[in-house]
Amino acid sequence: MTKEVMAVYAAILFAAIVAMAVTGWRRRISSQAGKFSQPLEALEYFGELIASANGFYVATTEAANHLERIAAYGLGIRGEAQILVFNEGLLIVRKGERPLALDKAQIDSVSTNQAVIDRVVEAEGLITLNWTQDTFKLSTHLRAVDSTGRAALLEAISKITTREASK
Repeated sequence: MTKEVMAVYAAILFAAIVAMAVTGWRRRISSQAGKFSQPLEALEYFGELIASANGFYVATTEAANHLERIAAYGLGIRGEAQILVFNEGLLIVRKGERPLALDKAQIDSVSTNQAVIDRVVEAEGLITLNWTQDTFKLSTHLRAVDSTGRAALLEAISKITTREASK
């Protein structure tokens, strides 16, 4: 009888912990959604395709704190992605999630990084896009499957952000 009672208590404790985690995650999404509007899924005009690569969408974080994951609008889910750079912006097509489109005017800078939240890779293995949504500064972290794709993406993104800055 004691084993059964302990099993019931353990199951109740486990259910309470899961409920608290779900409630906390939903509260985080709600709080973050109030800071900026939902990012675009597509641009009105993409222009010519400059570069593309297969890779991984790692995370979107606050620009000032790369340890603070953004969960709002589905940005908290990591996964496979196809990254497309166009004359007028960037499109990240994420497997199983809504796409993320950034107009070139939103992109502040691009750099490489080695670590974000719980992901550490080789030196310069992550591409970090710093961008703005409704005056809120964000960083999206991507990982290209190969170094050739990473170099092509970095060059293309730098090209569209430089051109925007020079206008």
